[in-house]
Amino acid sequence: MPFLRVDLAGPVDAATKRELLTRTAALFAELTESPIDRIRTQVHELPADSFAVGGVPIADSGEQAPFITLDLLEGRPVEQHTALIEQVSTLVAEIVGVPVERTRLRINEVPPTDWGIAGVPAAARRRAEIDARRS
Repeated sequence: MPFLRVDLAGPVDAATKRELLTRTAALFAELTESPIDRIRTQVHELPADSFAVGGVPIADSGEQAPFITLDLLEGRPVEQHTALIEQVSTLVAEIVGVPVERTRLRINEVPPTDWGIAGVPAAARRRAEIDARRS
């Protein structure tokens, strides 16, 4: 279920996209203790004149400002959230070539009843895993 999306001002070169997709997926899988085949990653490019920091379009500043969104089933420990925030932010900043201070990351927790896997709510499909995480 874990889903990671990196929003960047475009254009983003193919090599950077590939590195973001592969390296963030591996780190995300490691930190969430999820099989890598469950991880979904996405690089989302916004026009540089449609993405601003402090009211200054990135087209004018020329500085990337990665915005990272993580969607997770609820119930993961705070320590895991902290590790995700620290390590994913640092990795994305490194790949994109910006100071980590330019990154922002948001974690969205989704109830297992509100996430579908193969047409079935995660609450039903992954019952044993979800119960183990809560205990």
